[in-house]
Amino acid sequence: MTSGRLRLRLAGLVLLGSSFGLPVGDFKINRIMRPIPVPLSDLIGTFGVILVVFIGGVALWTLAKSMSSFIKRWIVWGLALVPGVLIFGLSTFIPAGVEFNPEAARMALGAGTAGIYLAVLLAITSQPSSRWLIVVSIGLPIGLAVLGQIPMIGIVKEYQNYKSTFNAEFIRHLTLALSSGVIAILPGILMGYWAYKYPKSSEGILSVVNLFQVAPTLSLLGLIMIPLSLLSKQFPFLKSLGISGIGFAPAFIVLTLYALMPIVANAYAAFKQLDPAVLESAKGMGLTSRQILRQVSLPLASPIILSGIRTAFTQNIGNAILAGLVGGGGFGAIIFLGLSQSASDLVLLGTLPVVIMALITESLFERIQARLERQLRGAHD
Repeated sequence: MTSGRLRLRLAGLVLLGSSFGLPVGDFKINRIMRPIPVPLSDLIGTFGVILVVFIGGVALWTLAKSMSSFIKRWIVWGLALVPGVLIFGLSTFIPAGVEFNPEAARMALGAGTAGIYLAVLLAITSQPSSRWLIVVSIGLPIGLAVLGQIPMIGIVKEYQNYKSTFNAEFIRHLTLALSSGVIAILPGILMGYWAYKYPKSSEGILSVVNLFQVAPTLSLLGLIMIPLSLLSKQFPFLKSLGISGIGFAPAFIVLTLYALMPIVANAYAAFKQLDPAVLESAKGMGLTSRQILRQVSLPLASPIILSGIRTAFTQNIGNAILAGLVGGGGFGAIIFLGLSQSASDLVLLGTLPVVIMALITESLFERIQARLERQLRGAHD
């Protein structure tokens, strides 16, 4: 069984379970009161659920068969719109016989909506060229929120309540994740090259950077906070520079250390797989060691090195959440605030942007890497 067909079968099972067994939403009179589960049958009726599951099953069956690509293209584009349509429907639904204040009431997205979203993603990623379909399936609900068409959805209400905080933490999170990744690039490549150039040092270098990767993030944060606190007390001017035991500095240092491992490991592997005959040929042409590194080794090793940089940046975007625990800001501050208040919509408000940022980063680096590999193949041919 191919990977695509396996995804489609799994999508069918998830769609079936989410449509009949899980609530697609939770209506809340306010953030504190117990939610009222909203099954899909309340939204579109029992017959509507049966019809949706039947149409969805036919669509998935069609995608699994060898049919016209034109038909499949229309089907996957239709599936990509389903999450947005469902969320729009939830925003307009009001349970019968419930009195509420529109300013405080909200509709939280339920497990059924998450399941249907997962089924859609499994279906569209089973087909080639699914990148834009994913963008549409994620972008449509965001577009509806920006246009003010889904004001009752809980995460939209939380954004309105914490708009200025959200925008500030977004910039903070992005700055923290990207700057630490950028700082790790040059030393990471140099350490990888040193390990390749001097094989006896490779085990020691890889062991040191691997220690940062293996150590729990919170433990490493705690270890970094202690010397920074002592330094800021000993040299008060450091506090004016933003260097202290809490805040941006410890989070930045830890993320930089975590970013080293994939860059160093990939750089080492990239230089090691270089063809010795090519290097000897370059040496025979009279190039110096520095010229060989700059004009031959680095260009040939760059795709694998870039893969390590991609991993470092993607994991940094996720790991930056923990900066919220030490006053470093970022979306972690929103997530932990939501956890402390038992506000699932606030947790979601902090989590979803991190996922989207990681997906965008991964996609951008993937395209850059593919283009670089094409250029190298063209130059080689």
